[in-house]
Amino acid sequence: MEGIQPAIGESSKVNTILDLLNIAKILALIIGILGFLVAAWSAWPMIYGYWHSIIGALYWIVAAVINLMLYMRMDEFSSMVKSRRYAELHDLILIWMILGLIFGFIVGILLLIVFLQLEELKKAVNYPSSYPPQSPPATPPPPPE
Repeated sequence: MEGIQPAIGESSKVNTILDLLNIAKILALIIGILGFLVAAWSAWPMIYGYWHSIIGALYWIVAAVINLMLYMRMDEFSSMVKSRRYAELHDLILIWMILGLIFGFIVGILLLIVFLQLEELKKAVNYPSSYPPQSPPATPPPPPE
């Protein structure tokens, strides 16, 4: 964002998005690590023959993997915000937001807030003023000859 002047309100939204992505990154790492521990704990009854606990263990293993993948993608998301690729990030973060809501609720909520901020930011960048662009006035037809 060095050479380009941000639109009104863009810099505060960008800072908010970057802060939310940093918080989501930390929480994704914590949930990813805890997910493996919870998976091991929920799979423990299988030793005694209670095979119904396999469903909980599989869910937590998938949740841990998804959250660790989210942790690895957060730097890419931050660099996309810094390079002002809001539309591309808006489309990409939708998928990860849904996965985050299913497999790590808090991270998914933070990504939902980022998603909504990106939507506002896309509108602010496309329409720097408070009004959308107007079409040029219609030109009258040429006079008859």
